Amino acid sequence: MTDPDRPWRYLNQPAETQPWPQRQQEVERRLLETLHMVMKRSRAYDQIYRQAGVDLTCFRGLEDLARLPIIRMSDLVARQEQDPPFGGFETVPAGEFHRIYINPGFLWQPGESPYGDTSVAEALCGGGILAGDRVLNTFNYHLWPYAHMLDDSLKTIGATVLPSGTGNAFMQVRIMQKLAVSAYMGTPSFLMTLAQRAEAMGLDPAADLDLEVAVVGAEMLPESLRQRLEGKLGITVRQSYATVYLGCLGYECRQANGLHVPQGMLVEVVDPQSGRPQPPGVAGEVVASNFNPAFPMLRLATGDLSLWAEGECPCGRTSPRLKRILGRMDQAVKVRGTFVLPSQLDELFASHPEVFKYQAEVSRHRDQDLLNLRVEFIEDVGDHVGLRRLLERELHEFLAIKGQVEVVPRGTIPDFHGNIVDRRKWD
Repeated sequence: MTDPDRPWRYLNQPAETQPWPQRQQEVERRLLETLHMVMKRSRAYDQIYRQAGVDLTCFRGLEDLARLPIIRMSDLVARQEQDPPFGGFETVPAGEFHRIYINPGFLWQPGESPYGDTSVAEALCGGGILAGDRVLNTFNYHLWPYAHMLDDSLKTIGATVLPSGTGNAFMQVRIMQKLAVSAYMGTPSFLMTLAQRAEAMGLDPAADLDLEVAVVGAEMLPESLRQRLEGKLGITVRQSYATVYLGCLGYECRQANGLHVPQGMLVEVVDPQSGRPQPPGVAGEVVASNFNPAFPMLRLATGDLSLWAEGECPCGRTSPRLKRILGRMDQAVKVRGTFVLPSQLDELFASHPEVFKYQAEVSRHRDQDLLNLRVEFIEDVGDHVGLRRLLERELHEFLAIKGQVEVVPRGTIPDFHGNIVDRRKWD
């Protein structure tokens, strides 16, 4: 149960609250230092940048970021096949790494490098985990690096780790009881599984468990699910956004009004085609860089869509904030310059229980994109015109683009349908 007097701390308050222009100067310094280093020591970057015509003698800093090629996971896969195990992105001999992690698709990643990444520790502190907490880490320790990254970060904070992994919810609930576990790390869906298992065991999760805070990740966290978890468990739930190749790219603080970019990370929101930065409030692909001297990742595309939050955070941190993760690039359809995702439409219709099915169709007429939303209702609601106009207004407010809503009879939209169908044809 949440302790109302539980403190919220920084990992490094002077650094996290330093004026942004000073923090930006440090990021720029590290970027330039890393670029010159990889051109000398990394086979992959030397080849990539030479082929792209990158001239570091004319590279001034952050303002020239768009001149650097974006690296995609497919590039990592191809280069690792040609130059195993790490594709030539490493800047030290491969034998100096203590571990090799195996990501899905046999994508190798070095571990235990002489690099002190504090991004994950900063995120865990920002999410409410304290020194002395007993933390159930339910991420998988087998093969993949993320659970180990969290484990090392909890050691930095001074918390105690229970490396449980996933599965066996009954046993994990018993562990939480017997050892007075105060914090959880894992996916939000598995946290709900634990809460439901506790109820099936005759427990009141809020009263009979000592859990106070959860830092969740690796899945989307709709506000409706956060509220259910917090209500059922009587805890605070905050999310972090991380990738194993880059570290943590964003995390929620006590205010939960965006994802703070941690120290030592360079995060961009860019137009996927041009690689140029998107202005605040405009969605784009998240591209990020870390400055790991042994295995740097520079302008690695995540495949995730987000946008920048505006304004300052009351928590005092001065970092830029991602507003939220909208979804994946491969799920998105761009309509009149705006990304539309199934998750956004799901969120829109969550407040309309009268809707049985929906399907968005994107078409094109006279060089204009058209968005048509077909909707089936559970039963005849009578006033189709009023509901249609309401949905069209909400669609415009939610997505910032106009679309037409068409009410269709039950059975019109097929089972196992795609929520978005793109019927545009391009010459």
